[in-house]
Amino acid sequence: MATKGKLYLIPNRLGLHATDKAFTPYQTEVLDVITLFLVENIKPARQLLRAVSAQKNIDNCHFIEMHELKLGSPEMTMVFQALKSGQDVGLISDAGCPGIADPGAFFVALAHEAGMEVLPMVGPSSILLTLMGSGLNGQQFSFHGYLPKETAQRKTALSAITSDIQRNGYTHLFIETPYRAQHMLDDILNTLSPSLKLCLGVDILMPEQFIITRTIQEWKKHSALVHKRQVVFALGK
Repeated sequence: MATKGKLYLIPNRLGLHATDKAFTPYQTEVLDVITLFLVENIKPARQLLRAVSAQKNIDNCHFIEMHELKLGSPEMTMVFQALKSGQDVGLISDAGCPGIADPGAFFVALAHEAGMEVLPMVGPSSILLTLMGSGLNGQQFSFHGYLPKETAQRKTALSAITSDIQRNGYTHLFIETPYRAQHMLDDILNTLSPSLKLCLGVDILMPEQFIITRTIQEWKKHSALVHKRQVVFALGK
């Protein structure tokens, strides 16, 4: 019976110039031999391969964007046939780790159901890097993804997070799109208790990176401009 292929979960860089901070020689070896990739978007995946696997002929690779992977679709059938025949497949995020605040988890679940071997690879996660650098509770924490867009619902979510921090001491992390990051920060500073701690993990692994933890009261004295920047917010005590 033929050996089944493996599904490699391949993190992408956080910023185009962070290749040397994100990849090991082993990961490069894996990327050198895989030719079938499931990707969030093709362009960032091709950029990653050019940066990491200089000898690779990218024109010989086949890329399938994950939005095309619907149950029963020709693309889904092709990927599973490849895995069953022994071909390894790579799943690449646009940035950070596949399946964590990122597409891909649905296909990983299907791979498990089909008895495929899933191999997550070491790589950068702005969420975990912010938590590591925050000094907040790293034993108990929650990640919320994106909070609601609407102001009233967002303030309700922040109020619920505050109550949990006060009650259980958990750290709560969430993200926001770059063009709404400043609005999120303003809502936090204008809504939450001055004694709560807020960590901002901004542009992680990029040249302009910073990770700073202050109380809400202290943040009000030190303005931070995060408009159009990649931000992870962490709240705790």
